Amino acid sequence: MNNNYSIQTFISNKLANDNYMIFRLTSNLYAINIKYVLEIMNIPAMEIPETMPKGIIGMFDYNSSIIKAVDLCPFLGFDTPHFNISDRIIIVVSNQECFAIHTEEIENITQFDSDKIQKIPYDNEHSLLKYVYKTDDSVINIIDINELKKLISINISVPSSVNYKSLFPDDEKSFQLLKFRAEKHKIVRDSFSFPVDLNSNNQYILFTLDNQNYFLDLKYIKELISVKRLNITHLPYVQNYISGIVSIQGEILVVVNLKKFLNFKSDNSIEATKLIVAEGKNFNIAFLVDDIKYIKNLKNINPSKYNKSSSNYILSEFVEEDVLYNILNFEKIINDERIFIDIA
Repeated sequence: MNNNYSIQTFISNKLANDNYMIFRLTSNLYAINIKYVLEIMNIPAMEIPETMPKGIIGMFDYNSSIIKAVDLCPFLGFDTPHFNISDRIIIVVSNQECFAIHTEEIENITQFDSDKIQKIPYDNEHSLLKYVYKTDDSVINIIDINELKKLISINISVPSSVNYKSLFPDDEKSFQLLKFRAEKHKIVRDSFSFPVDLNSNNQYILFTLDNQNYFLDLKYIKELISVKRLNITHLPYVQNYISGIVSIQGEILVVVNLKKFLNFKSDNSIEATKLIVAEGKNFNIAFLVDDIKYIKNLKNINPSKYNKSSSNYILSEFVEEDVLYNILNFEKIINDERIFIDIA
């Protein structure tokens, strides 16, 4: 019991220190520490008063709390581009204050090698950026969330020079969709709690398998990767749910097709697009899934009994707005002897 707790604490702390969400804005890559992230959602309609402080796009009702949406561009020295219906916002919390950050695209969630995080070696007029992460083919700017919170506070009396109303799509179809998104997030969800203690273990990744919704506890997740970026090597004489092996940052991982492992019987031919690299006690493994949707903070999850073949792998379920969500039992899967193969 104590050993399990120690392992979970180690993984949780490792996640908080080393895992980052990478996003794209004005053709540049930025990252924020995942420990601050509550949720990723599509951009909604917002209330935009005549005069707004610098860097504040507007406000919207999020789980019965009015929160601000932040535009990073004025703080980074860029002109703010027009918003697209596909843009995302990241809901973050710093010192129990919740706000949203506008992004154009979420790239992935990955673990940063601390040796590749470098302090910016020159005076930087943008106090948000103190460190960068360098890879072989890109430089990722790391956003200081606590510094961003300070900037929002001290610029409260500085009027914005950006007309944010003019940057939103103005056609009727887009307007209705943005409005629908805003209304959807006004509802207080019994299964969710916001804001959440930064040290809590309630963060989950939502992914899909044949249009069914599954959650996996974020504390187990090391990295999320697009399949098209990888070369999966197929192996002979293995079970059909073993898609092969893949090399990720020099580590050879077994790739498990989660739909086949859970004995999906449907004829749905949705193509898997994402890999979830999960971290077990003794080894890591990659799960092949159809798509990754977003991060949620879940609370009050009650175990449920299932009468189907994959029941051993479902920890619990809940229903929100008539949609069923399943929470995977990661410990059960990672300890199943069926996923062990000899790749030496």
